[in-house]
Amino acid sequence: MRQRSVKRSTLLVAAGCAVLGCGDSGPHITPAALERLGELLTTLERESAFNGVVLVADRGEVVYHAVHGSADFEAGEPLHPDAAFEVGSISKPFTAVAIHILAERGELSYEDSLTKFFPAVPYDDVTVGGLLSHTSGLFDVYDDVDMRNQFFSFYGRSDPPYTNKDYLAYLEEYQPALAAAPNERYQYSNTGYVLLALIVEQVSGQRFDEFLRRNIFLPAGMEHSVVYSFLEEPGFAALVTGYRRDSTGNLIPVTGPNAAPAFQGLTYGDDEVVTTAEDLLRFDRALRSGILLAPESLDRLLTPPTLNDGTRGRYGQGLSITHEEELRYASHTGSTAGFLAYWKFGAEDNDHTVIVLTNVTSRGSGFRELHQSIRQILRGG
Repeated sequence: MRQRSVKRSTLLVAAGCAVLGCGDSGPHITPAALERLGELLTTLERESAFNGVVLVADRGEVVYHAVHGSADFEAGEPLHPDAAFEVGSISKPFTAVAIHILAERGELSYEDSLTKFFPAVPYDDVTVGGLLSHTSGLFDVYDDVDMRNQFFSFYGRSDPPYTNKDYLAYLEEYQPALAAAPNERYQYSNTGYVLLALIVEQVSGQRFDEFLRRNIFLPAGMEHSVVYSFLEEPGFAALVTGYRRDSTGNLIPVTGPNAAPAFQGLTYGDDEVVTTAEDLLRFDRALRSGILLAPESLDRLLTPPTLNDGTRGRYGQGLSITHEEELRYASHTGSTAGFLAYWKFGAEDNDHTVIVLTNVTSRGSGFRELHQSIRQILRGG
């Protein structure tokens, strides 16, 4: 909850350093690196290759925060630092933290079977922990073309958009087989996080957005963050318009009042968090300082499981874990209609937070190349 004793918070900060590293661990970001970063982003904006917000923090302190481009091209509205973006799959770490909070309270276990919560689905060996780390063997309904078509046929409506309960009803009726045995391999599954959000609601007795508001947004000081699915009004004042750039370079609005109608879902847990760069940094700080989770839970968030064949997975219980040039990166990306997002979480040997949010998408790997270039600049490469 929002209130934790000062004594416990202080102890968690110290213990959190044992997991993540604090103080003077790792290289600091140099002024020269920040100057190079500014030059890169200014050039990309001038070439219409980047439109968005970039925030960089060193040991939790902001050292770079800049906006580039427009919030609404039709209205000629420029971006501002506190603009809100849809962050797509960066919603998953919020869902994971919600599950860890409930586990800390003893209200659920990582070993709990999915059938404990949803007896009508045939996945006895799928556990909460497996869902968190994408090793449950559960398929991704939307990414599997045949399954997606079957789901759309089952759902059979374009208005209102489908939700988590529609996903669950589909699984209960058709009971599709797992894509792999539990803990056999890493397999990214939006479906798993849709179900985790339903578990949060069932166990807590609260609506998902309300649980996040009380237990994450408020304690972390995130005053400009919401779960879009639950907004009573269709708009959110701080949310910028999302665009896609077509093959000829034209900007097509895909969100907002001028967007063409689309058959889409409002599933939450896997998606639907709207936030700002500063709020995402507040989430980052609250995790690393022990405000939200105890050190053991944070360690779970950052530690991929050992698979059946003895190899390591690629995803902890809430964040993606990679290694580049002997540096560990804990990060998450997000992609949804008109928006891309990247959040690099400070790790013990590389304690830099990097947040990149854009409201203009296009085909190709340009966004990935951008955040890779930012990381390279910041580490002096």
